[in-house]
Amino acid sequence: MSTAVTLEAVTSDARADALLSVENEMVRILRAVRATLLENATRFSPEIQPSGYSVLRFVVANHPTPPGAIIAGVGMDKSAVSRQLRILKDLGFVTSVPDPDDRRASLFAPTAETLERMERIRRELQAGYAERLRDWSEDDLAQFARLLGAFNDTIERR
Repeated sequence: MSTAVTLEAVTSDARADALLSVENEMVRILRAVRATLLENATRFSPEIQPSGYSVLRFVVANHPTPPGAIIAGVGMDKSAVSRQLRILKDLGFVTSVPDPDDRRASLFAPTAETLERMERIRRELQAGYAERLRDWSEDDLAQFARLLGAFNDTIERR
């Protein structure tokens, strides 16, 4: 066996191990994100589900917005988004107005109370991240954010 083949095999094994580690860490992140989503939904209002909170976050970030954009933005099916929008509207967390470009469609926007609650939750989350990452250098934080962004960009291009 030549040296080149041996190095290639080690590199392949090392890469395979690293990819398995990435997969394992992604599972851990997914569990943490799900737990945080549930916690934030409950913190926002015990009456909404995590899926409703995801819809609400999208509306807050992109208002006024049509349901089609919400469906694409949160990756949920049309019926689930419609159900969550109806619940959020009934609870007074979003409003809807006819879309000026298509009077049959609606545009959704958050209420003032929703914006206040979401800003409070955002500040609490930011404080939590600041606490958890307080021992990280600014360079490490910047590199972590850059790598996560690059990873997310790769996933979104699929």
